[in-house]
Amino acid sequence: MNQAFGTAVLVIAALFCLFTAWKSGTDPNLFAERLGLAVANAGGVNEIRAQYSGFFLAAAVVCGASLAGILSRDISFVVVGTIFGGLIFGRITSLALNGGIAGYGPTILALFAIDAVGFALALTAFFVNSSARQ
Repeated sequence: MNQAFGTAVLVIAALFCLFTAWKSGTDPNLFAERLGLAVANAGGVNEIRAQYSGFFLAAAVVCGASLAGILSRDISFVVVGTIFGGLIFGRITSLALNGGIAGYGPTILALFAIDAVGFALALTAFFVNSSARQ
């Protein structure tokens, strides 16, 4: 059971990261627009591809390497937890500083839930995996 839960978390994280990498890499302007951003020039396109496509592709590779037994699962759980934990922390901080969700589009609102669930799953998987080794 412990192994199955961790595998499910890694597969979900890898698929989400691959999806994000694909969408941001193939159409950076649309990707930015859905986040409420405007790309002004080729430098902006490059930044969307680097910050989203490249970053999330690297995270998917880490998850895949753990699924293949090349890296330990704990490494992937820490990477995924760090990514989603940082994202949800930043979102909550921004929410507090902005004084609410006014002006947030549906994609950003959905990302609050996605990031919170991603962080919770990674953290749970890390502790479940650690307790299974003891």
